[in-house]
Amino acid sequence: MYTIQMTTEQQLQLERALMIHILGVISALESHTITYQEADSLWFSSDVVTTLKRKAIKHDVIHILQQARELKHLYDLLPHAVPKHLNDLRHQVNQWLLKHEKHEITENIWH
Repeated sequence: MYTIQMTTEQQLQLERALMIHILGVISALESHTITYQEADSLWFSSDVVTTLKRKAIKHDVIHILQQARELKHLYDLLPHAVPKHLNDLRHQVNQWLLKHEKHEITENIWH
């Protein structure tokens, strides 16, 4: 596997797409349209794994993905704790998106 060469803007677009993908999986879990096993396979689809192996995603995004992976194990051990974990995960993703959206807007204004 090789490291992907991309611009900062391209990396941000890739990371934003992944965060939006994570939000979609969270929504599907909350509406009970997919199982936790299906969510795990969506969060770590072959495209996501390939991107991770090519070191194209920053640590803060990887950390959120790791927390998503823990969800399946949490569901097996403490199913009553899952709604709070999902809510916390959604909050982290939203905060990441807001932080990076603001950065993008600031760049556009000042450049």
